[in-house]
Amino acid sequence: MSSNKNARYNRFSSGTTNITTSENTNGTRMETTFGPAYSAVTTITKADGTNTFKQHRRTPSSSSTLTYSPRDEDDGMVDPRGCPFTIKLSARKDHESSCDYRPVRCPNNPSCPPLLKMNLEAHLKECEHIKCPHSKYGCTFIGNQDTYETHLETCKFEGLKEFLQQTDDRFHEMQVAMAQKDQEIAFLRSMLGKLSEKIDQLEKNLELKFDVLDENQSKLSEDLMEFRRDASMLNDELSHINARLNMGILGSYDPQQIFKCKGTFVGHQGPVWCLCVYSIGDLLFSGSSDKTIKVWDTCTTYKCQKTLEGHDGIVLALCIQGNKLYSGSADCTIIVWDIQNLQKVNTIRAHDNPVCTLVSSHNMLFSGSLKAIKVWDIVGTELKLKKELTGLNHWVRALVASQNYLYSGSYQTIKIWDIRNLECVHVLQTSGGSVYSIAVTNHHIVCGTYENLIHVWDIETKEQVRTLTGHVGTVYALAVISTPDQTKVFSASYDRSLRVWSMDNMICTQTLLRHQGSASP
Repeated sequence: MSSNKNARYNRFSSGTTNITTSENTNGTRMETTFGPAYSAVTTITKADGTNTFKQHRRTPSSSSTLTYSPRDEDDGMVDPRGCPFTIKLSARKDHESSCDYRPVRCPNNPSCPPLLKMNLEAHLKECEHIKCPHSKYGCTFIGNQDTYETHLETCKFEGLKEFLQQTDDRFHEMQVAMAQKDQEIAFLRSMLGKLSEKIDQLEKNLELKFDVLDENQSKLSEDLMEFRRDASMLNDELSHINARLNMGILGSYDPQQIFKCKGTFVGHQGPVWCLCVYSIGDLLFSGSSDKTIKVWDTCTTYKCQKTLEGHDGIVLALCIQGNKLYSGSADCTIIVWDIQNLQKVNTIRAHDNPVCTLVSSHNMLFSGSLKAIKVWDIVGTELKLKKELTGLNHWVRALVASQNYLYSGSYQTIKIWDIRNLECVHVLQTSGGSVYSIAVTNHHIVCGTYENLIHVWDIETKEQVRTLTGHVGTVYALAVISTPDQTKVFSASYDRSLRVWSMDNMICTQTLLRHQGSASP
């Protein structure tokens, strides 16, 4: 070979390049043939004429120079059974995928010997490892081509192949659908995660805002309580001044006519709906939305003496007849209590709706409910239904009894009943919504309405003489205090105030503002 042992070649040539070197001193002649993929074959011709083939490596450089190394002479022989095609390097991958000389494996069994692609078809005809096409369904057949065809004629799965194929197709569709659902679930989970993050952030923001709101509310409550204390003190002073200014109209100034709060009974767990005084024993009874009646000492201790339990609803009405206390409730019952021992002695299912009001007269008990007034004869601890008064247009929330008449209030109407024959003898039409309270003096009939008004009628002529304004809430209760010199009516309202009215000149002489909630009897 030449002394520099180098040769030039074209790496993209589709053919071969023959390079002939000079003879060595021993008469040996070498000829190298270059092929693609950096392969080379050297033919060594000895002096005796014999040829030897050697395969060796080529090391390309940027100058496309092949460097020959003497150790290449020791490499193995080129396999003459290999692919004879010479191709460009750029086409090598495509060629190998279709080359008949490419090594392959038997698809029936990996234990079959390695094969060339050109021999695969012949091998498959003789292969002893052919499986039944239904092996995935459980068929265990394995054999050659002849036994395979015979097996198909008797294979139990062959007759079911259409069904099995449909099952496979359906299973594939389900797999595709499940994959889609998995993608949707993954998407929803990601969205849920983002939503959870947003909710967490919102919760943090809300907590911060609530903290600020609580601080502001606490400060506002303190300021409001202080304002109420100041307003109460100012109102007391104004009441004194107003009384002195009106002495010429109301008569001589009497300090006892200025009403002041002397104390507060505390104990109920809800609003107080009704009050009733038992003067003989200096007791005050109070009914509440906590379903109880409390008995208060008004003479010495001014404390709760006992709590009466028995109702299943709000206690809406209280009434005393003799030594018996009668209570009406939202549970539609009337309970009879013995005042002497403060024990329950009877329970009557009185109405189909809540019992809103009670009043007694002439040994009879009157109870008001929805569109009905029931009249009960009091016989010991029993109540015997005597009559039901009908023709009422709405809830009967107010009842007052005098010596000869029963007054009932419903929607924009006051009915006057003869207490002897229980017949309606007169109807007063009013305005301002439902009548919530009624009071009767020697000269007037007074009612409080849902729309904050107090109407006054002459008791003889039944003509309306005045409408008293001042409250800004429903007038829940009216009470009368009469003296030989004057008559005063007290009104209690949802606006948390009590007003004192002079019935001589129909003006408000005092406003009491001590309640923290709506005022009722």
